[in-house]
Amino acid sequence: MIAESKLPQMNGWDMTCGGGFETWLQYVDGFELRHFCAFELLNDKRGVACLTDYHRRLVEGAVSNGFGVINEGLHYRSSRDWGELIGFSRAALEEINARGIEFYKNFAHEYESPETPMLVGGVIGPRGDAYDVGRTPNAGEAEEYHSEQILTLKKAGADLITAATFSCVYEAIGLARAAKAAEIPVVISFFIKKGGRLSGGETLEEAIAKVDAATGNTPAYYMINCTHPTEFEPALTDGSWTKRLGGFMPNAVAMETLDLCKLGHLEDGDPEELGGQMADLARRFPHINVWGGCCGTDGRHIGEIARQVGDVRKTMAAESAELKL
Repeated sequence: MIAESKLPQMNGWDMTCGGGFETWLQYVDGFELRHFCAFELLNDKRGVACLTDYHRRLVEGAVSNGFGVINEGLHYRSSRDWGELIGFSRAALEEINARGIEFYKNFAHEYESPETPMLVGGVIGPRGDAYDVGRTPNAGEAEEYHSEQILTLKKAGADLITAATFSCVYEAIGLARAAKAAEIPVVISFFIKKGGRLSGGETLEEAIAKVDAATGNTPAYYMINCTHPTEFEPALTDGSWTKRLGGFMPNAVAMETLDLCKLGHLEDGDPEELGGQMADLARRFPHINVWGGCCGTDGRHIGEIARQVGDVRKTMAAESAELKL
């Protein structure tokens, strides 16, 4: 496990990551994912082949443009409640969590170079449904529940934990406390509804402030995932609080996430346009170093994002050099 201070993205390296590939597995590869659980495809020969193909194209889209990769995503619903729903015992769930980390280690070992650092992450989704929240756990319940998976992922060799698509501030607080107790770096990625607020009504600024206050600034940084830039940009109000943001993982198109999951086909949008939108954000937030993709995205989108964000980096560096002359 890498200490937070040693994470490449905390030291100026541009990195990417992928998530939401469940939509790809369903609509392109034709899998029926029980309760949206992609992790059990590790028990399926064709499933492993499709996962490998998807992730290889994602990694190659990044490294061909000089970006490192946080290899993660499979563990989104491999926690106790979701595992039990599809018949996994705790022992079987622990074993497949470990195999998921090993799956990502293989990519890290294959593609890592001095120019393209590789990390292995453990993505953890909310205990309930991220989009139809219902009853939300309090911080104590969340800490107890998520600590089990966090400890399993740390033992398997994860470099960091990412809490993805979190809608409840109190659940984020509990998970962050569990990661702190396990002594593993943690990132909190919030799901922002159209209009720029969390499901509980908080602005992104308010949500970050609450988690930081309750955890002693435990998260390494915060992200937004599973929504399109045109939908989450209202949340990006001006202020010093934005320094706590470290990454974005947008959907390929602007559409309600629940609708995306019910279409019956993949909506992948325009990779070049998405890359341009992320490049605009890179110019506005030069401190942010994680540029990923979520539902509907694949290696094409990651390649365009990395290329266009990389171009912005080069342009800004040249402009800065001119000012110093």
